[in-house]
This record gives sequence, structure tokens and C-alpha cells, in this order.
Amino acid sequence: MSKENENQNLPPEYLPVVQMAKKEDSLRAAMLSMKSKIMTAACEEFYEWPVEKQDRFLERAIISIAKDEKLIPCFESTEGKLSIIKAFESMVSTCLEIDGKHAYLVPQNRNTKRKDKNAKDIWVTEIRFSIKDVGYFALLCGGKYPIFKDLRWNQVYKNETSNVVIDSGTGEVKHPQFLGEDKGDMIGCWVQIIKMNGQKEVTFFPMKKINKWRDDSDAYQFAIKNKYSTPWIDWPEEMAMQSCIRHMCSKYEKARELLKSAIYDDNEKQETTEKTSMEKIDQALTKTNSVPAEEPVQPPEVKETVQAGELFAEEKEDDPLDIF
Repeated sequence: MSKENENQNLPPEYLPVVQMAKKEDSLRAAMLSMKSKIMTAACEEFYEWPVEKQDRFLERAIISIAKDEKLIPCFESTEGKLSIIKAFESMVSTCLEIDGKHAYLVPQNRNTKRKDKNAKDIWVTEIRFSIKDVGYFALLCGGKYPIFKDLRWNQVYKNETSNVVIDSGTGEVKHPQFLGEDKGDMIGCWVQIIKMNGQKEVTFFPMKKINKWRDDSDAYQFAIKNKYSTPWIDWPEEMAMQSCIRHMCSKYEKARELLKSAIYDDNEKQETTEKTSMEKIDQALTKTNSVPAEEPVQPPEVKETVQAGELFAEEKEDDPLDIF
């Protein structure tokens, strides 16, 4: 199907977006034409901002995208340009700016998986809205409507496991500063949630689980095959920590709904009852890529206080090839 025919299938209001260039004025005009649709994704807090503050927020995002050279490939396809809409929806649904402190935008390769089974895979580069670990704290514990009282996390390394104690019964964690010279390789991450009533819950995520999330990513597989850059390769420990925080918080309905509206990731398998704007666009572009809902992450079945090394030892039995 030609680009002209694809664009004819799109709702008319999306045409200014697919026709835009990666220039500040063109991007501004296209996004302003879509403002009413973008605002349908806005969270309550964003709606309560004065209009002037909303406009300044969107303007800073427009300037940032226009100046970011890493996003140039995202303007080379219809799908890439339309992914900018989702990025703006993510911004207004979280009130997180793409300033590198709490959130940022990265190019992500995705297989469009056309209906034509005889056609070759078509890879496009889209914009991905990514939240940093401190961004999750700001989103879920800060602002006017916090979901959790506190959110804490850390990576665990092989040579410090004897000092790391995780009590899944009380939700307490003891993770003192490592004073040695070599921490060794990372063996997993823990995430602790403190609810509004003060109750604590903690989960340790071993590398076996984290690596499975990574390996399920189309973008990661594309990068490995084509020697391309991707966050899982450039910042593996940071991506591991972000993924653990996201999976831990997604066990809670309010947090899950907030994150589902804010984040699109090609290895996130989520159920939804209503099509998002990008899903409607995908349908217009004759894409089919339905995936089953991911099973909710369950904490390790540990009934007493244990060390992180012992938690990992239980996982090791299932994977004798694990180097740890």
C-alpha cells in the first residue's frame, strides 16, 4: 500500500501531522491542530493548570522535539510522525516534562506486522515516551493526587548480597552502602512501595525475569540483529530498574491505569477495553499485532526474612546456565 493510500485511510484531522516536517513551526502547527485530541488524555492535575501554564508546557515539548537530532528517523514514516501524538498524550497524562530529569523521548524501532502475510516485515522508527526512575516517584508519589506515600528501589550486585536483607513479610529492606571495590555483576533489583496507610510491600526481581522482559522487546531484537542503538543496550541497568518499578507499581489498579495511559512499549502486553488514539490509527493503517495480556507480576513466595542472595539462589535452580 502506498503512503498516499495509507494517508487516505486516516481521519482528516491527522493529515496535518503526517504532512509535517521536523521543523519547529511545522511541528507547532501540527500539534496545535491536534490539541483538543491530545487534551482528551490529560490528567486531572493538568486540566487544573491555568491555560498559560499548559501552553508553556506544550511549547517546551515542541521546541525540544524539533531540536533533538536523535528523533530525525521518526519523521521518515507516517507511523513515526503519528507516534508524536502518543508522546504528547503521555506528557499531559503524567505532567512530566521531557527534560531528561523525569522523562525523555527516544527513537524506537517497531515491526508494523502488516496483514499481508506474503509481505516482508516493515520496520519503522517511532517516538517512545520513557519515564526515568525518579519520574515514577514524581508521578506516583508527588503532585496533587499521589497514589503512594513513598517509592524506593535499588539494584543488587553479586558481591553485596550478604548484606542485603529483604523481608517480604513486613515489606522492610536493609540495603547498606557497599564499601568494597568491586560490587560484581548485577543480579536483580528490589522495589519497595509504601502505601498511603503506611503499609509496605517489597519485591525482588532477578535478572532472569528482567532479561526476559528485555528479550521480548521488538526494539531490542532489532537492535541486536542490526547493531543498532537502543536504551536496553545503552543503559541496561537503568532500563532494568525502570522496568522493575513499572511492573511493581502496575500491580495496583490506579497506578496501572495511569501507567497504561502514559506508556507505550513494544514488550508491554496490556488489556484495554477502549481503543487508544494510536490503536485507532494502527487500524487505519491496516496493522494487526494483538498480543495476549501479560500475567501480573507476583512477588517471590518467601515467608520469612531472607537475603537477596538466597532469593536469587531459588531462581538459580531453574536456570543452571546462569553465571551467578
